Amino acid sequence: MRIIDVRCRVTVKEAGDYFANTAKQAGRFHFYRTRPLIEEIKSYAKGTMEAFLEEIGEADIHTAVSVSGQTPGGIVIGGKPKAARTMSNDLMAKLQKENWGRIIGVAGIDAGNVLHNALDEIERCYRLGLRVVFIEPGRSPGCDVDDRRLYPIYEKCAERDMMLIPQTSGLYAGKNMDCCHPHRLDKVAQDFPSLRILAGHGCYPYVREAIILAARNENVFVSPDMYLIQLGTEEWVKAVNRNFFGFQDQFLFGSGFPAVPILPFMKEFWKVPFKEEVLPKILYKNALRAFKLEQDPTFKKLYAER
Repeated sequence: MRIIDVRCRVTVKEAGDYFANTAKQAGRFHFYRTRPLIEEIKSYAKGTMEAFLEEIGEADIHTAVSVSGQTPGGIVIGGKPKAARTMSNDLMAKLQKENWGRIIGVAGIDAGNVLHNALDEIERCYRLGLRVVFIEPGRSPGCDVDDRRLYPIYEKCAERDMMLIPQTSGLYAGKNMDCCHPHRLDKVAQDFPSLRILAGHGCYPYVREAIILAARNENVFVSPDMYLIQLGTEEWVKAVNRNFFGFQDQFLFGSGFPAVPILPFMKEFWKVPFKEEVLPKILYKNALRAFKLEQDPTFKKLYAER
């Protein structure tokens, strides 16, 4: 079965060193390995699109949503300064155009207007062909996701019908652990009902609240990605398998690659007891609907029922 991975960043050399430097460390959450991650990401050695697609292809990942980002560094979270994300939006658009069907490019937007004017850059990225926006408001400008300073960004995304992916990890999103708490996203979702929102990292560790967030708002999708196999696994599985409040249609698969090695992660994922009949939904069908690709000729062919 072909898989759409909604958090799978390209490892080409030109993408910057944010994830490459992270991969040189063992990482506290990589409980299923002991050596530095960089040694397990084969595609870093070559730094080409061919190597990246080959590596994720070994795990049956056919389409990668590259949530790479543009955010200034310097903010200290948990006592550690966070590095800048520097993936070029021009490069992102180029990779998407050259690999349509395999790559869904995501515009990295600095919500704090340090690296660029956020609204102007969203418009420029739209004209480049990108239809997804990633922001880290907890890092720049350093506010909660429901801060009114962000509303012009949400208005712009809704106007251009671009999906929004805010950074929602309680571990790393910002100085305050609850800066992207589900109750904050709930306000945004209700204030902008036409704005499609994907809570990447699934608002971890607020698992129950994230489930209810998506259940309350049809425009909100949730993907815990690498956090799925950590705390709260049972609750994600119960909500999907039993389709609590329609949640089965709002859950998307993601890995977090290259923050985690793809094959070891998939080995753990296949141990998660999702019902077999829900797998097509969570592995690609929900993503096609969320990203409005169901009628795209390329994706219709790639993900035709077999």
